[in-house]
Amino acid sequence: AGQPPERLGESATRAAMNLGGKTGAMNQAALDSASMGITQDAVLRNVNRDIELAAAQEAAGQEVTAISLPHTAEALEEAAEKRTDTLADELDELDEFDDDPALRALEARRIAQMKAAASKKLANQAKGHGELRDIVEEEFLAECVKSDRVVVHFYHADFERCKIMDKHLKLLAPKYTACKFVRIDAEKCPFFVHRLQIRTLPTVLVFHDGVNKDRLVGFDELGGEDDFATRTLELRLHQAGAIYIKPSKSSAQKSALGSLHR
Repeated sequence: AGQPPERLGESATRAAMNLGGKTGAMNQAALDSASMGITQDAVLRNVNRDIELAAAQEAAGQEVTAISLPHTAEALEEAAEKRTDTLADELDELDEFDDDPALRALEARRIAQMKAAASKKLANQAKGHGELRDIVEEEFLAECVKSDRVVVHFYHADFERCKIMDKHLKLLAPKYTACKFVRIDAEKCPFFVHRLQIRTLPTVLVFHDGVNKDRLVGFDELGGEDDFATRTLELRLHQAGAIYIKPSKSSAQKSALGSLHR
């Protein structure tokens, strides 16, 4: 019963021929009739098996493909019509966008801004932004005037607090690539230590367009403890104008609500 119907027919023919050989009385018509009868029985068994399988699938909550074909075709046709209508609407909106000079101008400005930002980022990377780098005294002036915003850490190799400051600056440098972060050994740059009146280490200077605008001496403004959070230094550098922290939606909403209650 597990063989395909065509093989069952062939087996039936061979069985009928053997039977004819034994009796000598079965003609070709009888062979054909026997073969057809057995083949029909096999087909009926296959049909009954398919019906039973379909009933089992339906009982299990599955979709019976053979029964659902007409409905499936209608559903596919309806879905295709809806998708066509949606695409037509989207194309209409694009056509309206293309026809609106104000929207075209806005989009052009946005593209120009994105290109300018990408170009600026590449230029900053070429200047050494994105990491905390070591510089020497001969490079100091050039490093401070070539970038709009520069953070310089005057350190001593043996001071533990200088190492702590480096740890935090290394985390902030790749986050704020618009600002250059460098460090210089105070023992090896006596001219600028004297000129800039560096008396306590670590000292962090903030330069705007080559001009020293702010300084952070030791950890006093960071809570006075060695275990201050990077966020504390981040906020202090934002206050100094070295970096810009974008306000979150929640803080912007709080600020707006605060201004309403004033």
